[in-house]
Amino acid sequence: MKFGSGRAAAAACTVVPLALAGCSYLAPLLPSSEPPPPPAPPPVVSPSGLAPITEEQVERIREAIVAKPPSPAVARAVQSAAPTIESFVRTEGCITARNGAVLNPFAAPGRLFDGSGFQGGPMASMQYHDRTACVTVKRIQNWKMVTPKRLRFEVVYVGDDGEESAVRRHELTRQPKGGWLFTR
Repeated sequence: MKFGSGRAAAAACTVVPLALAGCSYLAPLLPSSEPPPPPAPPPVVSPSGLAPITEEQVERIREAIVAKPPSPAVARAVQSAAPTIESFVRTEGCITARNGAVLNPFAAPGRLFDGSGFQGGPMASMQYHDRTACVTVKRIQNWKMVTPKRLRFEVVYVGDDGEESAVRRHELTRQPKGGWLFTR
């Protein structure tokens, strides 16, 4: 291939590599015709048998806990136990397997939950609920101070995909150092 004069040949040899190099520098700035790959999905169910909970479900639990209590004594107890209740209910509503041992961090001394044949998770009684999603708290009801150190209540769970519901009854006991733990 002949380019003519020496100057033209030098310019052609310089322009072609610069043009090619310039394309590689501009490529990140130009819009791509391919969409970016989707982010990796979160794990569907954790190794301990818990489904992932959504922010909306967490917010619903918080709203249910602070709903109007029946008496000032119950209100004080609920306010004191709220962090434990929230964590327990978040975990219980996401149990997909029969592993109640995931609730043991909230159990009172001597009251451990069954690690293999646990029947207490709300999903266990729901026939059509998708087991890869937590159930949602519809309400927390029937708050009652059984004794000055014992609080009883019920949690009504609902499956988002079929409107199946389950009710779980719980009881917390105030511990000697002031914290609250579940006895059932």
